[in-house]
Amino acid sequence: MVRLFEGAIRNWRFVLGFLAVSLAVWLAEFAYQFYGFSQGELVPSVLRASSLTGATFIGLSLLSSSIFKWVPRYARYWYVRRSLGVVGVFFSLVHVLLVMDSLLGWNFGLLFGTLNPFENPLIFGALALPIFVLMTLTSTDWAVQRMGFPRWKFLHRLVYPAYLFMVFHFLLVYPQALMNLAGYALIAVTMAALAGELFWFVKTVWMRKAGPVGSLSGIILIFLWLVFAYFSYVRLA
Repeated sequence: MVRLFEGAIRNWRFVLGFLAVSLAVWLAEFAYQFYGFSQGELVPSVLRASSLTGATFIGLSLLSSSIFKWVPRYARYWYVRRSLGVVGVFFSLVHVLLVMDSLLGWNFGLLFGTLNPFENPLIFGALALPIFVLMTLTSTDWAVQRMGFPRWKFLHRLVYPAYLFMVFHFLLVYPQALMNLAGYALIAVTMAALAGELFWFVKTVWMRKAGPVGSLSGIILIFLWLVFAYFSYVRLA
């Protein structure tokens, strides 16, 4: 157990500070929802605060990867990226548990009433969540050592399709919840993260540093983004 969390134990001051900042961000998000969008409704405020905070933190985690490439001297802060992702998944889990309990009553028939994700955006969330949880459970130095870096890296590249599913989940499930300052902040972070990913993918392919598998995977992912964006636009129009 000590070996599993030896990195966090070694950097306990950072961990505690980061958790405090994360909680402060969530509380600010909750207050904004409770006194603004939700008009004093407790459960919807907690639900939306957890959702928006989780998605924003996961987006910032991906954005930080691009920043580290643009400014290599910041790469020594890689643990910030990991912390953003882990805390983002935690808040997303809180969101999911609240949805299942307060909105669906743990009725999986309601969750999977239709498997068309553009009619039932919960399907997008259900696709993203297991990937994010698996990545969180393996986001330790101990996991890297046990799995070996190549297999660990392959697993963690699943963040890209998981992020795709997550983005279209929050865009489609309740668009009105994004029409406020908190939603605009999430959209801005999402656009910045996607722009960074696209920039570095194009540059890597252009400089012929990407292998055929990586290049093909990236092209397929971009194609899926465009297809999903089209069907989402049709549904929201």
